[in-house]
Amino acid sequence: RGASAAVRQRHQEHRRRHPVLPPRHGRRGGAAAVPRASPGGALRRTMLQRARPWLGTIVEVRVAAVDGAREAATLEAAFDAVARVHAALSFHSPHSELSRLNREAARGEVAVGADTAAVLTLALELAAASAGAFDPCVGGALVAAGVLPAPAGAPTPDAAAEWRDVVLDGDRVHFRRPLWLDLGGIAKGHAVDVALAAALAAGAGAVQVNAGGDLAVAGDTAALVQMRVPGRGARLLPLAELRDGAAAGSAHGVDETLPVHLDRQSGAPPTTPRAVTVFAPRCALADALTKPVLCDPAAAAPLLQRYGASACVLGPDARLQRWGLAA
Repeated sequence: RGASAAVRQRHQEHRRRHPVLPPRHGRRGGAAAVPRASPGGALRRTMLQRARPWLGTIVEVRVAAVDGAREAATLEAAFDAVARVHAALSFHSPHSELSRLNREAARGEVAVGADTAAVLTLALELAAASAGAFDPCVGGALVAAGVLPAPAGAPTPDAAAEWRDVVLDGDRVHFRRPLWLDLGGIAKGHAVDVALAAALAAGAGAVQVNAGGDLAVAGDTAALVQMRVPGRGARLLPLAELRDGAAAGSAHGVDETLPVHLDRQSGAPPTTPRAVTVFAPRCALADALTKPVLCDPAAAAPLLQRYGASACVLGPDARLQRWGLAA
């Protein structure tokens, strides 16, 4: 498929088609999420829902509260948190902290905010734990392939640069070699996490946040997580009812899904078509862990166990396998 197509396998988030589909209210064949009774009082029987475009997708937030008058405020708190993460970690915006890192961190230390530090800390931890199966340093290759725009004013990436060249010391970041970070494979999950926390802090008793298939649920509510089964007459396969947790999905080589990942150990895309859904305590973890699971579910099983996560994997034989915690 050519070098350009191969390098697009490294694209961890942009243009991703998500096989994880929490059902919407009223969708045929799905189960609407209805909050149970709250220990502190009776929640509304339906959840207030809003959707807005952020992070290159549609972010949907649903809330319910004991005090119905606070529900609008909890929604705004959630979307404010998403907007904050978008502003900090956008590869496209020249004003984001991520763009500033790509421009300046190879020349000296750059101070970053709490969201950037948190995402980068987890990204580097997972890169080390997965031996590079999760790789945040793919920006240069994606720019070369025409998937991302070149960051204005940034030095040309060193071809030998890798995640080990990113030095994070508290809120200070330095690159040992020029490189272009792309945190698209984890930032959306982090945005879901902080939106969930913001809504709860603002008074929500039940929250669901769904950003293009990256889903987190907290409080007195649940969501049915389903996987799209590829092929003619595609159907939805129920996987689990999600309560107080998170899920994220990705796919490679199935149906018409776009390539999303390159195994940095082999330098090639995964050889087996797969759709995966990862369940984890936090959405940032679920989002990032889909990448090593796509490459090799068996090899990723200890990583899933380490982070209290599990994965549902649908292979070319349409057989569902479960890996990791409580597999």
